[in-house]
Amino acid sequence: MGFLTEEELQNTFALASDAVYFATPDGQTKYYGFGKQAELIGASFDQVQEWLTTLKKDEPKPVFGGFAFDDQQVADSELMNGYFMQPAIVYDVVNHKSIGQPIDLVRHQTSFNTTIKQVTDENDWPVRIQEAIDDMKQNKQHAKVVLGRQCQVALSDPLDEKQLLEKLQSSQSTSYHFVLKHCDELFVSATPERLVKITNGQLATAAVAGTIKRGTDVVSDQALADTLWHDAKNRIEHETVVATIKERLQAAQVQALTVPDEPQIMKNPQVQHLYTPITGQLAPDSNLLQIASALHPTPALGGKPRDWALAEIAQIEKQPRGLFSGPIGMIDPDGDGEFIVGIRSMWYRENLATLFAGAGILADSDAQMEYQETALKLLPMMNLLKEQTENDG
Repeated sequence: MGFLTEEELQNTFALASDAVYFATPDGQTKYYGFGKQAELIGASFDQVQEWLTTLKKDEPKPVFGGFAFDDQQVADSELMNGYFMQPAIVYDVVNHKSIGQPIDLVRHQTSFNTTIKQVTDENDWPVRIQEAIDDMKQNKQHAKVVLGRQCQVALSDPLDEKQLLEKLQSSQSTSYHFVLKHCDELFVSATPERLVKITNGQLATAAVAGTIKRGTDVVSDQALADTLWHDAKNRIEHETVVATIKERLQAAQVQALTVPDEPQIMKNPQVQHLYTPITGQLAPDSNLLQIASALHPTPALGGKPRDWALAEIAQIEKQPRGLFSGPIGMIDPDGDGEFIVGIRSMWYRENLATLFAGAGILADSDAQMEYQETALKLLPMMNLLKEQTENDG
């Protein structure tokens, strides 16, 4: 039997009760995993590190999963409060290899006629974030807080998971793809943002902060990029993230740090960002999880100072974030791997999708403009849901 085609892998994902799909935008990594050989629910960085030592060594496979953004609990969810799994079988699409034993598929393919029944948004979000803006104007040491909003979309029927994977690949080709399924829950992310990657002791991370929309043509798109690059508010927001990442990596004894003096422009389908890649050499006694723990949450997802920002997030946001903006990704058997940031994301279960978006709030932020920015950031997941309704029949 030959290696499974992409369509067969997507079909298997839809039929499996536990599954994962992870792909990087550079095309160097693409994994599907099905079934579960081992799992860990709701764990800390240290607990995951300990759990890794208990896994079977005779058939080494990567593990996949994510950490919740903070300690706030999402009610009645095993997935959103932190979840890691070692699949029963892993398909390495890039290298055409599979590791493990095929699983029995317990689900049955059904026909779908999905419609969007209701959309429930946080229309009072600008009013609530004004509290943070007023605080920062009064307290200059409070530099930045990233505040998220959630949008609930009720569907008439279950998601077509195969179609969701297809559209994720075709519509968000410049982003990471991470889809984690546990029983009846699904977490989907099309994030542009890497938290940390470790390869043979080499570290790579990035600062992604500062956002503007895409243009309707090449000329307007470049004009918007130029506006973003020269905008004082966005540059300050970005430089805060760069400085904090650099500071935390130095504290973690990362050597040979390379940090460009000025940001680049990263273009995604709906928005473009200021982007600064950062590289270095891992200390001999350090590892992937230690660096991920040191970096999370960066000011691009939490704020600065960190403790104040986390308190503001807990107070102002209506619901816990769960995996939204938490570290999600994979760990290889040798300890290398990559964690990305769970943004441009949604959580799905029982015909209800919760979409997430956030914006970096500074003292000179305009609440209504930040609301419009989060609307753009909701589009990747909202468009995936709309595709479900438009292509049925």
